[in-house]
Amino acid sequence: MPVLFICLLLFLGASPSSSSAELAPEVAVRVFSGRQITACTVVSESKLRVGSMATECTGGAFEVPPGEVVKVTADGDKIRVASPEIGSAPAADKWEFSASTPITITLERGPTRSYRGRVVVTAREGCLAFVNRVPLEDYLPGVLPAEIPAEAHPEALKAQAIAARTYALANLGKHRAEGFDLCDTSHCQVYVGAGAENPRCTAAVKDTEGVIVTYDGKPIHAVYHDTCGGRTAGNETAWRGSEPLPYLRPVADGENGVAWCARSPRAVWTRQLSQAKLGSALARLGVNGPVTKIEPAEGDENGRPKQYRVGTANGESVIVAGVLRAALNNALGWDTIPSADFEAAPNGDSMVFAGRGNGHGVGLCQWGANAMAKAGKTAEEILKHYYQGVTVERRMWPRREQN
Repeated sequence: MPVLFICLLLFLGASPSSSSAELAPEVAVRVFSGRQITACTVVSESKLRVGSMATECTGGAFEVPPGEVVKVTADGDKIRVASPEIGSAPAADKWEFSASTPITITLERGPTRSYRGRVVVTAREGCLAFVNRVPLEDYLPGVLPAEIPAEAHPEALKAQAIAARTYALANLGKHRAEGFDLCDTSHCQVYVGAGAENPRCTAAVKDTEGVIVTYDGKPIHAVYHDTCGGRTAGNETAWRGSEPLPYLRPVADGENGVAWCARSPRAVWTRQLSQAKLGSALARLGVNGPVTKIEPAEGDENGRPKQYRVGTANGESVIVAGVLRAALNNALGWDTIPSADFEAAPNGDSMVFAGRGNGHGVGLCQWGANAMAKAGKTAEEILKHYYQGVTVERRMWPRREQN
């Protein structure tokens, strides 16, 4: 049927009457990261608002009835949309979708996911890119189920919700140069949207609404990991060039000599790597020749290695612990070396690694948090254990009006 296209002087993303500082923060998340997408469908159980964001008003705005599917296709650097209600709309630089219920996107070759808030679609060289603009409190229920088991103790889930909220606030603009705040992978926080929400995780978000962790009044870089193995790491040992942060100091983790995370399947582990694989992986760090030894060069106050001395017949290299682990995992697979806390010993033409923990080891230990919660610790006590010298406080923002 014919459609009247109107110029979008004011559209769904127009500024509300109140200032943005008074509203709960909105997070712009790149979704379907890393995928080559040429076409998809978009649908919602409620009325779907669709608008072009073309700079010269070559597009328009219209509404699609509940349940009606909109086809979205990349056409070079433009995007075409079509549905039975609207027919085919003129190609535009950018299209935005919003609804009062989650927006479901099904890729032509890929998964189906649903998102709250708004979804902005752009195109470049025949591929679609998607950014979900969503209020912070509606973003978090799509993070927790992907980052922590939903069956964890309620206080552990609350601690995770507060950490994830704080991380998002502290990292707004992390991908600003690419046109969004955060991605949906472990590079930022894994985000799977509304379709994967879990009632227990959502309850933890609601119970802690607005609660964040601060240091000197600012949200901290609230990183977290699966299992620390009994001792967490300082941030400077995990990431190259990272300056030590006062709240991300190594923590001796446990009670009565038993690590909080001792029940984790990754509390201890072993791996064996051939010299051929080791040499190939470490060559990019300037290590040349068969590896004769890998031993701690420096440890922190809890004995966790900060740097390793890697020896070959050609000499020795001193490598930051997290950088060494990252080099091995990037070359040989993400789970090759679960953590950077290990001992290594030659075994014929191989090297055997015996280690503790899983993940970068910095900040909140999720298995430890769950054990602490079961022992009666509150979410605040858990957070103050893993993040040193911090304040746990509530910041309340008026809720954004949803379409």
